[in-house]
Amino acid sequence: MSEQLKPCPFCGNIPYIEKIPLWHGSHGYYGCFKFDIHCDKCGCTVNLGKNNTIYTDEKQALNNAINAWNRRTKTK
Repeated sequence: MSEQLKPCPFCGNIPYIEKIPLWHGSHGYYGCFKFDIHCDKCGCTVNLGKNNTIYTDEKQALNNAINAWNRRTKTK
């Protein structure tokens, strides 16, 4: 089971997860994805270039993205 996303540390909005394929047409890594997390309200984002299914399975890649988002803290 995936961890639950915490609200954005900057504005409190609930973010969304974007599943991005790592291929286009016949180029790239077919069947592999990366996951980015975005807040629509303030624009806060977590993009993990190596957090993709080339290096791990899809469930673990998703959990890695969620864990990275949940570790974010508000900065002054």
